[in-house]
Amino acid sequence: MLLICLMGLVVLAVAFLPSVVYAVWIRNTEKYEREPWVPIIITFILGAFAGVVIALILEFSAAIIYAAYSPGVVRQYEFLARNREALDALIMACIIAPFAEEFSKFLCMLPARRYIDELEDGLVYGAAAGLGFAATENLLYEGSALIAGGLVAWIVISVIRSITGGMLHGSTTAIMGYGYSRKKLEHKRWALLGGYLVAVAIHGVFNLVASLLLFVGEEHAWAYLLILIVAVGMAVGVFTYVRRKIKRLDIQGLSPQ
Repeated sequence: MLLICLMGLVVLAVAFLPSVVYAVWIRNTEKYEREPWVPIIITFILGAFAGVVIALILEFSAAIIYAAYSPGVVRQYEFLARNREALDALIMACIIAPFAEEFSKFLCMLPARRYIDELEDGLVYGAAAGLGFAATENLLYEGSALIAGGLVAWIVISVIRSITGGMLHGSTTAIMGYGYSRKKLEHKRWALLGGYLVAVAIHGVFNLVASLLLFVGEEHAWAYLLILIVAVGMAVGVFTYVRRKIKRLDIQGLSPQ
């Protein structure tokens, strides 16, 4: 029993620690007027719990509606492995899921909106919400891998998810958060919608790339590795862009107007 509890704590720590590290990294990217820890932590927690629940409700509802027109469709990426021409599964993974998840993550950063008084603040709080969401999603994926595939599968999935899950979710919601800060501070009417659509597009393309892994399978080692590199590169690239954007805006905020 003790061993099971310890293993559970290890799985929990492995799932959450990368997102926590990324959240600290993003918050500390600002050199001047860094955001207070309390709203950052609250936003992270909201993303980890409320964000996941809202996303599940939205996706489940969308799946029911979509299934009425395409009977038998369920949202599970494993379906692609059984039927490579399953357009329905691709629609669920690359369109419905990004729209639902980006919306739910954005809702989780709204309680911190009163702290957004600089353009880069939207990036910071958006990232916090997205990283919280990623932590719980990592826990679900990695826990499933451990149960279904054992220790080796858990290690592999944990390593991949620690990079792709956190960086991707944190970055896309940060972009939407930036849209919100532009709407609030610069009164850009369509900035929020634009940020949302960009976040959904990046998320959808990433899910499409990740889904290709199920087409080739691990038996095609070079193709599998190439696709994996592209997915990791996307996540790292967008995360790097967000951090550079925060730095640039942080410095610009000190310039005389």
